[in-house]
Amino acid sequence: MEGGLSHNPMGGRALMADKRVAGFGFRAAAKTESLHDAFIKAAEDKPIMALAAPRDKIDHPALQALAKQLAVPVYAIDEEKLTATVTPTQSAVVMEKRQTGSVAEAAALAFFANPARLVRTRQISEDGLAVCAVAEGEAK
Repeated sequence: MEGGLSHNPMGGRALMADKRVAGFGFRAAAKTESLHDAFIKAAEDKPIMALAAPRDKIDHPALQALAKQLAVPVYAIDEEKLTATVTPTQSAVVMEKRQTGSVAEAAALAFFANPARLVRTRQISEDGLAVCAVAEGEAK
């Protein structure tokens, strides 16, 4: 197995069944609608297996309500993993506050133990209170 591909018995290669996770960054004032708006933009009607957010945001009522609506689990991402994850987006404000370029992108990527790829960079809710990104990685 190399590059996320597996050998197909018919002679070619087929993509492995990757899983998608939605990562979130959001302000304390964010409502469920804020997170849902950013999620809809990022998920693009593709199945999402879980939500991921910084550990200090995991119990936020809006995030918990969205997870319940979507019937998916929420995973806490430790600060060390967030700051160690390189993101395509490099927001100076987020870098100053969270030591990463995008909390949403870092949370989505850091969920996976193995290499993952960002399939949708951060998407911002209409009210500007929530950001969502989607990463894809090999199923654990």
